[in-house]
Order: sequence, then structure tokens, then C-alpha cells
Amino acid sequence: MGIVDEWRGKLGLSQLTQDGKLEANALKTAQDGNGQMVHQLNDGSKAQVLAPGQPDEFYKVFVGGWLCERPDMSGMDGVCSSASSGWYYTSTGHADILTSPDYSKIGCAQAGGIWSCDLA
Repeated sequence: MGIVDEWRGKLGLSQLTQDGKLEANALKTAQDGNGQMVHQLNDGSKAQVLAPGQPDEFYKVFVGGWLCERPDMSGMDGVCSSASSGWYYTSTGHADILTSPDYSKIGCAQAGGIWSCDLA
């Protein structure tokens, strides 16, 4: 959650509350996918983002994979010139979800080479 709090702060956004149910939902999605990114919105989850990544790569996923879909956001301060290495962007959907004022809670988990974050 430190990375989530840090980057939402840099973007001028309120912090999200870590939620155990959302974390369990995120873990279930990552586990059920068996190494594939297969979305499932379980009870209590309103949105979900998925990306490939190992347990020690949450920064790479959260910043480089998701937030850098919108490198022009105030507070990104050019980090995407290096953090986005290896990522290919076709939309801004992940960044839009993670910066939306519509959500106040988050739960993230990793399994099978997939990071998942559920929001509500």
C-alpha cells in the first residue's frame, strides 16, 4: 500500500483504504487465472486492474504498467521515460480506474505471475 499511497499523493489524490475483502477478491482473480489475465469482479469489487508481474515488481506494475498510461498527469514528473520500459499502451483504462474519485478502497494481490487490484 505504500506505493499506492505515495503515488496517489504525488498525483494530488486522496489515499485509498486497504480492504481485506478486495484483497481476497484480487487474489482469487490472480489465482483462478492460472497465469493468464482473466478479469472477474467478485462480490464487493467495483473495478479491477490486472498486469503481469512478479511479487517484487509492484512498483513496476503500478507506476510503469498502469499509471504511465497517462504520463501527462500532474505529478508524474517524467518518471514514465524510464518506468514505462517494456510496457505497451493501447488505452488509459487502468490509470483512469486507479485515479478515479469514484473509489475509496483498494485491495491488491499477486499470484501466478499476475498482479490484481480490486477497487470499490
